[in-house]
Amino acid sequence: MQMSEIIVYVNDEYLPIKNATVSFRDGGFQFGDGLFETIRFQNRKLFSAEKHLHRLRNALKILELPLDKSNDELISILQNLIRKNDIDTGLLRLMITRGEITGTPWNHTGEPNIYVSIRPISPFPKDPVKVVYLEEANYPIIRFNPAIKSMNYLGNMKAKKDADIQEAYEPIFYNSEGIITECAIRNVFYIKDSVLFTPSLDLGVLPGVMRSTIINIATEMGIKVKETYIPFDTINEMNEAFISSTGIGLLPCYWEGWYSKFNLTQNIAEKLNQLISNLCE
Repeated sequence: MQMSEIIVYVNDEYLPIKNATVSFRDGGFQFGDGLFETIRFQNRKLFSAEKHLHRLRNALKILELPLDKSNDELISILQNLIRKNDIDTGLLRLMITRGEITGTPWNHTGEPNIYVSIRPISPFPKDPVKVVYLEEANYPIIRFNPAIKSMNYLGNMKAKKDADIQEAYEPIFYNSEGIITECAIRNVFYIKDSVLFTPSLDLGVLPGVMRSTIINIATEMGIKVKETYIPFDTINEMNEAFISSTGIGLLPCYWEGWYSKFNLTQNIAEKLNQLISNLCE
């Protein structure tokens, strides 16, 4: 059965995607001056929307980007968009830009622009996925501390393309000090001796909503969690590894010359899937 035409949200209007436009003078279009959040929904119910909006509000403060809509209003927009589309389980991308630019690039007038797109979640790989390690210095990546989801993903997308060339699902970065940071669009975790390791946020790593959910699940399971500096030259000493994001949840991963049975990873994944199902019933 053919899916109905996608409806999106543009500044208080719900429009067929073919009729939706972005102003040429939009600060997000011209300079990447904006933020976004990708929010999951399952069975037409939002997952952890409040956590996403909390992160969004923090980033708005950092960029001094005012927004007069309340969280309740934003959630209502997201829920209305779900109702207007024939998608049971998918992802919403909430985008907020600085607004219209007039005259000089730093001269903005009016309110921020708000856009929301929607799409189904892509099928997940059934087997562990391959990752490659890339040096951040080779990509135009800006690390914020605290990290924000800015619209500037130029370096991340270049790294994703390079990973595709190597037939890898996702690249994992390490910085100039040889410390693992994060993936191009996801967080990364390692397990060694039944301890769960993930890069520290003070590296400029994005505080992913799924990342914090996994940390909470692991803690409840009695697993010790360490947010720390992970040297690139220690990765082959790890027993297990996985990547995470709002879209994929949790996926076991491997790299050339290293593999695992992912026993503890699978236990965490089962708990995570159960939690998402329970919250979206």
